[in-house]
Amino acid sequence: MTDLLTTDFSNTPYWWEAAPPPEASDATLAPAYDVVVVGSGYTGLRAALTLARAGRSVAVFDKERPGHGA
Repeated sequence: MTDLLTTDFSNTPYWWEAAPPPEASDATLAPAYDVVVVGSGYTGLRAALTLARAGRSVAVFDKERPGHGA
């Protein structure tokens, strides 16, 4: 059986190579947000960016790294 993928194929997104993994933080959260976005994929981050640019306070939560499922 021939290989379907190239020899340098990677399952991780290429932009992770330049960015270190996020570290756990003990940062305190604000007491309230206008919007909370659950999921930091393309759609969640775009929604958060649009809302923040419109002057809303936004928090984004995800159990994985930002863009994990992208």
